[in-house]
Amino acid sequence: MQRSDYLNPADIKRQCTQAVKRIEEDRQALKLIGKSIDAFAGDQEIRSESFDHLKRQLEDYHIVIEAMQIAGSADMTDFRCLSGSVGSEVLDGETIFGQMENALRMKESYQAGGEMYRRKMKTAEDAFLLTYYYWKARQYEALTENSQKLYDKWSRKTQDFDEIVMKTDSLFTDSEQIIWLIQKGQEAMAGAFRDGVYIKDENSEFRRLLMNEGIRLGMGYGDRGGDQNGPYLLWQRGSDADRDIMRELIHSYGEYADYSDKEIEELLQKLNSEGCGYVAFANIIVDEYRRKEEEFEEIFGFPLFLENEDGDISVDYNRLIVDLYCASDNHKKGKNLWKEYDIYDEKEDLSSVIGRGTTPEDRIYRFERYMDGYDVPVRLENIECDPKEVYQKCKEEAELGNRVIISTCPVRLEDERGEPAQMDGGHAMTVTGLTEDGRIEVTSWGEKYYILPEDPDYTAPEKNRSGNAYIKIQSVRFEEVD
Repeated sequence: MQRSDYLNPADIKRQCTQAVKRIEEDRQALKLIGKSIDAFAGDQEIRSESFDHLKRQLEDYHIVIEAMQIAGSADMTDFRCLSGSVGSEVLDGETIFGQMENALRMKESYQAGGEMYRRKMKTAEDAFLLTYYYWKARQYEALTENSQKLYDKWSRKTQDFDEIVMKTDSLFTDSEQIIWLIQKGQEAMAGAFRDGVYIKDENSEFRRLLMNEGIRLGMGYGDRGGDQNGPYLLWQRGSDADRDIMRELIHSYGEYADYSDKEIEELLQKLNSEGCGYVAFANIIVDEYRRKEEEFEEIFGFPLFLENEDGDISVDYNRLIVDLYCASDNHKKGKNLWKEYDIYDEKEDLSSVIGRGTTPEDRIYRFERYMDGYDVPVRLENIECDPKEVYQKCKEEAELGNRVIISTCPVRLEDERGEPAQMDGGHAMTVTGLTEDGRIEVTSWGEKYYILPEDPDYTAPEKNRSGNAYIKIQSVRFEEVD
């Protein structure tokens, strides 16, 4: 810290809140632009070769628009981090250094006073004076010690300031990289339209780097979260190396240590039948550790991202989902008079290929237990609310920095094109956003969908033919490690 430094947390937090609000408004505006481009490109009444080339250019503009949204999301995250890092105390360098200097002057004065009385003690012949000089010397020693403590107190404030600077020094760098790539993309697109023909370079460096940055920072450019069928498909269609990795991971858990390849295949089929809750939590883990790849690998023992021969980045959802599933499925809490303990229930599932799924209570126990095993404290909480309150509760949790798992029965979803995706039974998903028209954006089966909490199946469950309709939410909070 320098004397000219000044930090007012209240001002910074207010400015951060305003910045986040403005960025969110910009992101909503970009969404509208994207929808307008879709509507224009989808106009069936316009038919020409030039229009076809224009639509190819608009596809690249979609990448740029999404990149701008992701850059905004990165800045929003950094503003929230900055707001949470500045503490609650005003740190004024002029005041702090002045107090430190004053404390040192007082200390030197008291040290001189103590030394004077110690010299007088050496020459005192009167017992009363000797006692008096001794008492004064001790008094000055105490004042010297108090001055040192006062100096240390103010000195710690400079350290607090330096720690805040260190914690926030790397903020707002991710969006700078994306903006630079966006500018490169705009230059490339401007130069690709010649004589009414858009020459799209599929191997363009800007496009690949921009997509990679999007995947690293948020659910963008085809990354829409994990898919519960992904591990089974990888086992069926992947390479021998993929199967070796999957086999080694599954065998590392005692319950599955002796599983044959046939049993592994059945286990992955069972995961597909019941794994939505595990995928929802895996999505949240990935979101927590984006931009912290080294920390993720140190904790979980494998990389967060995969890179293919072409240099394209993707998230290794499959390995994380399988790890979470094998560590947690069929586990439940047991109790006796003295303690709680873990139980593995072999009879929980309907068969070797069909599971019963997870309840909200299962998810609390299993996911907290899983993360505690990695010394990462995570706490889940059921949020009780009426269907008409679900949207607002999701918003409140997001403002607190928490993630949300939403579960519904039956499934009433709508994809990005407005097409319905429906089925009976329960399903758990990760909330990824909120729309202005009251819908909740979720990721499910590796795709983006929307839920309307005020769907009649949820607001009037007694009229649903299944008789057990519901919409429920859970808050997920990563806690600080002391």
